[in-house]
Amino acid sequence: MPNYIITAEDFLYRRFPIMDEPRFQVFFEIKDGKKVPTSAAFKTKPGEDGLSVDIKALTTPEISVIDAANYGLAEIPASSPLGLGYPCTHNPQPGNNAHALIVGDTNPIAKKLKKAITNVITF
Repeated sequence: MPNYIITAEDFLYRRFPIMDEPRFQVFFEIKDGKKVPTSAAFKTKPGEDGLSVDIKALTTPEISVIDAANYGLAEIPASSPLGLGYPCTHNPQPGNNAHALIVGDTNPIAKKLKKAITNVITF
């Protein structure tokens, strides 16, 4: 499939852990009885080229989450990182044509990405 061009009208899925193990609890908080991501879920790790996301138009929540018992999905508009100067590029991976990157170090914008969440999906 040719590379998909991500525009401001697209939405992106960011997978985040919802496991109750201490090392994962930094990635979610509980609001209104539901596990939702913290800004830590939107931070790149040292050496990463960008933040791994899936393009909503190319997948489904069930496929994107991979392991619904241990992960949830946060949906954000691509307009958020794009508007902050962060390119979003289609980056297909074996078995995941929907994979994309928010290119660059997202640590400076992680709180803004968290605030941009339009939907949180847990199963």
